Amino acid sequence: MGNLFWAILILFLVGAIMRIDWVYYLVYVLGGVWIFSHWWIRRVLEKLEVQRLMVDHAFLNEKVPVTLRFVNHSRLPLPWLQLQEQAPLDVRDASDYNQVLTVGSQTKAEHVYTLYCKRRGYYQVGPLVLRTGDLFGFVNGSRQENQPMPLIVYPQVVSLEQLGLPSRSPFGTIASRQRLFEDPARVAGVRSYVNGDSQRTIHWKASAREDELLVKKFQPAIALNVVVVLDLNRNAYPYRGEFGYSEWAIVVAASIAKHMIDQRQAVGLVTNGEDATTEQTMPPISPRNGQGQLMNILSALARVAMRPRDETLAEWLPAQFTGLEWGATIVLVTPKLEEAGLWALHQAYRRGSNIIVLVCAPQPDFEEIQSKSKRLGVQVYKTIWEKDLAALQL
Repeated sequence: MGNLFWAILILFLVGAIMRIDWVYYLVYVLGGVWIFSHWWIRRVLEKLEVQRLMVDHAFLNEKVPVTLRFVNHSRLPLPWLQLQEQAPLDVRDASDYNQVLTVGSQTKAEHVYTLYCKRRGYYQVGPLVLRTGDLFGFVNGSRQENQPMPLIVYPQVVSLEQLGLPSRSPFGTIASRQRLFEDPARVAGVRSYVNGDSQRTIHWKASAREDELLVKKFQPAIALNVVVVLDLNRNAYPYRGEFGYSEWAIVVAASIAKHMIDQRQAVGLVTNGEDATTEQTMPPISPRNGQGQLMNILSALARVAMRPRDETLAEWLPAQFTGLEWGATIVLVTPKLEEAGLWALHQAYRRGSNIIVLVCAPQPDFEEIQSKSKRLGVQVYKTIWEKDLAALQL
């Protein structure tokens, strides 16, 4: 573009000095084409509407189709349009992110490519860079769409059996250490009728069979809140394999949350990890039940990342237990449990909480800690690590 301008200027000077008429004609033609091409490209780029159509969330290993739609509202065509999509490396897998196409006058064109959700995370798709030019190659123009779209890839969710954990106890409806109320859905047997028993609890079939009035016995139960506490302090993870262990901890937390939601219990999330969207500590999610709550938790677990903290687990935990109601269940997912952290959990146990610890990384003294935890009212389990899941044929 710059070279053409100087060529026209030189031709004009030559024609003016040597008074050659055809040089003036050539200058007029080239100058007119140059000015028209500038106006053409600028006009069409201003009238070009760009749309990116895609979902903003997906599960691990899903494919997300993305449609780039270009609508030309101008009467002038775009001879060629080169597009360059800025797709994150973790979700791109082909060369379809750079393409050249033609957009006619007052028409639309589309380009479709695919994102491959191979890793949990929060991604920004875009911006999109557009380049074009005129038919003569005199003028080039460019435009950048500065509105990237978010893509949340949820973590993997597996069953408790695949984690190496019992499917019923200690998860599900949690037995209370005190008889708060009786759950009519959980019959534990029958007993003789005594004065004052409700007629609704009479077991008529058993009474007829035994020729004695019998009433149903129910298991004491509570359906209180469950709080998943996820330890993502980078300093707590083994230096070698810290990424794999932390990702597995997130899978464990997501799986526990889904299991409890499926049991119709209220679940919350607390973590010392960092929110990738704000680069601040992930805010806690208050316990609620329902599929909407599960998606909130999975979305948070998709965005969370490790962060180094000077605060140890024993120092961090007490503040997280403040305000928990009596009988709440705490499920701690951590790479290791040391004695100081165990005593912090024991204090929560003494205040009425049910404590479950899931260790998601190798710990040499695990059996010793597990034995000691039983005496302190804390249930400790070792989960199967991700590399062992291949044998389970998920």
